[in-house]
Parts: sequence; C-alpha cells; structure tokens
Amino acid sequence: MSQPRTTPVPNIIFDRYLRELNSSEMKVLLVVIRQTLGWADRRGMYGRKESDWISGSQLREKTGSSERAITSAIETLVMKKLIEVHDDRGHILSYSKDRQGKTRLYYSLHPSVFNSVDNSLISPLTSAKFAEDFRKNYGTLLQKMRITKETLQN
Repeated sequence: MSQPRTTPVPNIIFDRYLRELNSSEMKVLLVVIRQTLGWADRRGMYGRKESDWISGSQLREKTGSSERAITSAIETLVMKKLIEVHDDRGHILSYSKDRQGKTRLYYSLHPSVFNSVDNSLISPLTSAKFAEDFRKNYGTLLQKMRITKETLQN
C-alpha cells in the first residue's frame, strides 16, 4: 500500500504561529518541515528525516525570498525555538555569526515543537509499531467488531 504524498505539519504552527510569522518566516519553516517530516525516499517507502542539509540557493528557490529575507527568517525561527540549525558535526548554531561561512547547514524542527501541549505528532517508530500491532491483531479486532455488531442488533 502506498503512503499518501502529504507532509504532516504540527498543529502548533497553525494554532499559534500562522498569525505571528511573516511570509518569509512561514515559507522557510514550511521548507524545513517539508524537507524533514515530509521526506519520503524515491522508492515510495515512508520515512522521516530528523534534519536535512538545505543550501541557501535551495531556500531561495523554494521560498522565492531574497537571501536577506531568508537570513532574517532563520534568525527569527531559531529565536522562537521553531527550528534548529546545525553544522556538519551536529553542533547547534544558535546565532547568525555562528552560521556565517559554514558550507553546510542542517535544519530541523526544534524539539519544543513536538513537546507542545497542543501538538501531538506521532513519531515514525510509534506509527510503525501501531501498524504492526494492528496487522497482528486484525482478525481479533474484526471478530470483536462482529460480536459487538451482533450484540447491538439484539
């Protein structure tokens, strides 16, 4: 069964930040979400990335924003703890001066996005475990549903 070609966007983005972020900030955030949570490999297998290397030219191409607007957006998103930026060694680069001159910057959603009370994002492992348990218990579940259906009819 093929997976839907969608990208899960944490509810907190809509519920809290949609009104708060300007268009460049929202575009950069959505690119990070698409490149991580929305990633699926070319063979059609379902997968998620925790982080992804996204070049400045990719951000400009995908957002249609200027380099200056993107730099400002990244600064705001890091400050608001919506994204994290890492170097190739995994060091968090919290300040723009730390990011300057780096050839590869890796972007991820900040852990607080997932720990938010009003956001419940199921991890891939949890989702895979649920699917496996469901597959194993499918017959039993069907039997229970039949019994319940019959019981309700009487």
